[in-house]
Amino acid sequence: MPDSPEQELERWIGAFRGPLIGLLASWGPDWRTAEELAQDTFAEAWIARERFRGDPADLAAVGAWLRGIAFHLHAAARRREQRGAQRVLEHEQAAPAEADDERRAALVAAFSRLSDPHQTVLRMHYLEEASAREAGALLGITPKAVEDRLYQARKALRALVAETVPRGAEEVRS
Repeated sequence: MPDSPEQELERWIGAFRGPLIGLLASWGPDWRTAEELAQDTFAEAWIARERFRGDPADLAAVGAWLRGIAFHLHAAARRREQRGAQRVLEHEQAAPAEADDERRAALVAAFSRLSDPHQTVLRMHYLEEASAREAGALLGITPKAVEDRLYQARKALRALVAETVPRGAEEVRS
C-alpha cells in the first residue's frame, strides 16, 4: 500500500531537513534564514506535490526536486533583499572567539578560505549530520563523491589551519 502524501512529506523532511539547511547556509544566508528557507521549501513541496513527476520513494529524485525549489526560493529572497530590504549576509556570522583561543580563530579563518563545495559538504556532514546519501541527493552527486569531497575538504582545512596556527599550539588543548 503506497504511503499517503503526508507520510511521504514526513519521510522527505526526515531525510532532507538537515542537509537542506546545510546546503542553504552554504549559499550565503545566516543559519536562521537557512532554516526558514528550508521550511519554506518543504511547504512549497507540499503545495506543489502534484507537479512532482518522479517516484516519491526515490530519494535521489526527491533531493534534486527539493534542491531546485530551495534554489528558486533562495534566489527570490535575494532579489527581494536587493530591491531595498536588508541584504542577506554573505557569510554566516561566527560567534565571537575568546581572545585566548587562537586555534578557534585560526579554524574560522581557515574555513572561510575553503572552496564553496568544501564548505558546503562540511556544513552538511558536521553541522546537520547528513549522511553521504542524503548530501549526495541534494548536491546531485554520488555518495562516494560526497565521501571523497569530505576527505578533500578535511585535508584542505587541516593544511589551512596548519599555515596559521603556531607550531606546538595544536598539541596544547588536544
